[in-house]
Amino acid sequence: LTQYYSTSDPRPYDDTGWTMGPLRNVKTLRITDDAILKAPMTLVAANIAPPAGGVSGSATKFFLINANAEPGIATFRFRLKDVKIFAAEDAFEADGQKFNPGSFLIPVDGNPSDVRARIESAAKDLGLRVLATDADLKVERHAVAVPRIALMHTWVNTQNEGWYRLMLEEAQVPYDYISDAVVRTTPNLKSKFDVIIFPPVTSSLSTLINGVRKRTLADGSDFGGPIPWKNSDLTPNLTTADGKPDSSDDIRGGLGFDGLANLKKFIEDGGVFIPITAGAALPIELGITEGVSIATTSQLQARGAIVNATVEDKRSPIAYGYDDNVALYFNQSPVFRVSLAGGGGGFGGGGGPGDVGGARTSGRGSATDPDIPQARPFTPPTPPERRSRAQQELYIDPDIRDLVRTTLPPMRMWPRVVLRFADDRNLWVSGMMAGAADLAQSPAVIDVPLGRGHVVFFANNPMWRHETQGSFMLVLNAALHFDNLHVGRRAPAGSSSRSADDDDFNLNLLFFF
Repeated sequence: LTQYYSTSDPRPYDDTGWTMGPLRNVKTLRITDDAILKAPMTLVAANIAPPAGGVSGSATKFFLINANAEPGIATFRFRLKDVKIFAAEDAFEADGQKFNPGSFLIPVDGNPSDVRARIESAAKDLGLRVLATDADLKVERHAVAVPRIALMHTWVNTQNEGWYRLMLEEAQVPYDYISDAVVRTTPNLKSKFDVIIFPPVTSSLSTLINGVRKRTLADGSDFGGPIPWKNSDLTPNLTTADGKPDSSDDIRGGLGFDGLANLKKFIEDGGVFIPITAGAALPIELGITEGVSIATTSQLQARGAIVNATVEDKRSPIAYGYDDNVALYFNQSPVFRVSLAGGGGGFGGGGGPGDVGGARTSGRGSATDPDIPQARPFTPPTPPERRSRAQQELYIDPDIRDLVRTTLPPMRMWPRVVLRFADDRNLWVSGMMAGAADLAQSPAVIDVPLGRGHVVFFANNPMWRHETQGSFMLVLNAALHFDNLHVGRRAPAGSSSRSADDDDFNLNLLFFF
């Protein structure tokens, strides 16, 4: 059922939207005809069997699995980790069936001789439908990786990432559970991991860097001494005897500036860093990424609500398997802004006159009053062109073109908005929502290239309390395609086919909006 939470009510203790259908990306219908209660029914058993899966067709060239944003797709990939699997980069048809971008293509040639039997077994276990075909597939494709995933936690708060551990374990996705101290003390993270997921945190930026503070006195002594987190006679229940899920002789120190440097190097070396919600402050506020900022919202009230988003870039591997729209869990912040011009204002970096609350900063007149010079002829200025938020994010005023020429990143490094929150009329699904204009049409998922790697920002929490199954694959897609997230990146509308590495061309693209 839909939750309606008035902002006039007392501030909620917890989330306000728990309509399960949207959270699971499942279409639901409300039945008001009580005759349905007379229909024959069978009690559902505690352990529900997955839908029927298997391989259809006797062809021996390719096995195809349609991308449908179900976590079982990721489970399948890790279960058959030694099998060569490719992802289609565009939609295609085979044997009269339509397949979405991201669909798995498994060739018979080059794979183990028992590949069909193994695919059949996994498909039955996971409820996946596989088509065996001899079709001549012309679609562009890339290899689907078996990424080495790390789940990073701080020692300040370890609650939220428990839901990420549960999801990954139920999906049978292997991962290493590491602390911020591991990042601090490992200069070459890319030699161990391909993807680092940083679940939501409740700490300030200062605490993310310093963690549980370690204090050194003027004489060089360690004030207070180590704070261990491990199994002992005094604390027999903190971990298992072998230190699982994690243990430490001293939980102090946090990421530190060494950890930040190691993390930046990890990304530049080809790794993918996925900070969820508040963790985005690390790369944004500390200047690791550019073009993205976190906005201060004055009117928004969305405490644990469900909101609509649109898939803006369906060719991004992160969006593989998703339809045009998907509902997301969102809890108040962060609200992202994208701007090539700096500042991340989302409106060419400078915002608009309405950004000051409908009044001039001087207090005289309104935001819509024209500036009219006194005692001389006046020609009204040409009204500014109305641009969508997506267009405005990539717009730079021609008057400052020469000034910013050397400061703009090349197009291959521009932030790529994959999902965007819906407009304010279509944003709300369930729960508390007021001041929707602050959130409406802002980016929900952003892919920012850095060196050979990427930072993937999430404004929504895609793995929360094991109820947001509909958005699990956004994270898993980013991991499975960590080395191919550049796939499908296109120049903005109105551009020509020239190289995206041509800096003058990149700058010219901005003026098509």
